[in-house]
Amino acid sequence: MVGESPPLGHDDERGDVAASESGVRTERAEPSDLDAWDLDAHVEPVAGASAVPAVTVTNPPGTVTVSAFPDGRVAGIELSPKASELTEDELAAEIVVIAGLASQDAKSAQFTSMLEGMRAQGHDDAATRDFLGRDLDLPSPEQARAERARVFATRYPDDHE
Repeated sequence: MVGESPPLGHDDERGDVAASESGVRTERAEPSDLDAWDLDAHVEPVAGASAVPAVTVTNPPGTVTVSAFPDGRVAGIELSPKASELTEDELAAEIVVIAGLASQDAKSAQFTSMLEGMRAQGHDDAATRDFLGRDLDLPSPEQARAERARVFATRYPDDHE
């Protein structure tokens, strides 16, 4: 009923917050939402997500592959067996770099799609490109390719052609 307090000893979210604020640790028997961070866990695809194209970028050593949705959100991360040779810090940095490139590539695909749509509506290409870059912060495909080439050339000088 509204306004009633849970019985004394009832394990609710407020109790967990109070316990964590007081420094007291409690063990929970049921699974935690944090268990989802297991990198080995299988992730089921979201219903309808296959209809949304994702852009994928793999680093030159082939250890990290990141896919991103058109809005730049990460859709998935794949690690090769060789990734286990990296330290935790190296792997984290690699994932962040490749995720950033995948995000830029995905946003550049959105840039292209919007540019084509605006062109079909009769809008000027130069003004539309300016709007997409300045107001919507979408990189052009040329900008995304240039950034990927720059990162690959500086980060992987031995692997980059």
